[in-house]
Amino acid sequence: MILKPTFIKALFVFLAFAGVSLSFAETSTSGGGRGGPFIEYHANPLSRFDAGVSGSPVVIGGIGYAWVTPKFRLGGGGGGGFLWNGSDNLSFGLGYGGVVGEYVIGSWFNARMLIGGGGYSISKVTFETDSNRIVQKINSGGFIVFHPSVNAEIKIYSWASLALTAGYFLPNVGKLHSFTAGVNLMFGTTRR
Repeated sequence: MILKPTFIKALFVFLAFAGVSLSFAETSTSGGGRGGPFIEYHANPLSRFDAGVSGSPVVIGGIGYAWVTPKFRLGGGGGGGFLWNGSDNLSFGLGYGGVVGEYVIGSWFNARMLIGGGGYSISKVTFETDSNRIVQKINSGGFIVFHPSVNAEIKIYSWASLALTAGYFLPNVGKLHSFTAGVNLMFGTTRR
């Protein structure tokens, strides 16, 4: 069974918001963690794989963690990607997840590292009708990823903040390396 890209995107968004609801429900009573959805733009285009391909990945996902010490949080996160301004004849998929560590530098500034794994697939659609679709695989595979970032948080309420993020997506697939910029909506406690 082949899942449609729209269904996969909707599933990732649903899981991200379900994680937000669960995280908020747990942290609003216990005060020990945070979590929420994020959206992240990857600056390097996919034309590095094939000159006839255009578009840059955008990842939507979720992240959550608990306090380990007053300055360190540990948890998990992940997301799924789609193409921004991509070629019409392109089929693209990206997904990853892993362990997240975050170090609090100041009341509004922190450094985060995701270490994990994932996979990707890039194909050109060479022929398509209502009942048939023929694709030419450009590249696909799994990867191990290190994704460091820094986050500047703007407090919205005592239990919610908006974080602007800048980082570098560093999988062991060189053509996927990219600077990233994103927005992360966090629910839960900001301090232990």
